[in-house]
Amino acid sequence: MSLHMHIKFLIAALAGLLLAACNPMAQLEGAEQQIAEFHATYNEGDARALYGATAQEFRDVTPIGDMNELVAFVTERMGKVESAERAGFNVNSENGVTRTTVTMTTQFEKGEATETFVFQGGGEDMGLVGWNVDSPNFQDDADQQAEAEGETEVAD
Repeated sequence: MSLHMHIKFLIAALAGLLLAACNPMAQLEGAEQQIAEFHATYNEGDARALYGATAQEFRDVTPIGDMNELVAFVTERMGKVESAERAGFNVNSENGVTRTTVTMTTQFEKGEATETFVFQGGGEDMGLVGWNVDSPNFQDDADQQAEAEGETEVAD
């Protein structure tokens, strides 16, 4: 084989690897698998294991105590996960960093919520860097806090 053919083969092989690494459906599949594992661990009530399942980037900005409080709060207000269905997803690769965002409509024991999971990386290196839960069940605290702040302002 000539040098020219070797170069063409190498370029084709590299292109194939790049496409495989950026395959949105593979990214989504990996993310959904991690979400299912996350939900199973959440239902076991093991905040420490959930924390351990996150990427280092998550742990760098979220102390274990904050994660424990978050999981306790979500569990108190929402209960266990009963079912979850993907509502949307986005895969974005920029400057060599791939982020996969998956939005789930999740039915908990005490109501419905929208969960947003953000993953960074791909394949075996994909890790959870963000988890957000939004539900009307959390509104009471925001209303009470706003009322308390309003009372404080009125008292001044």
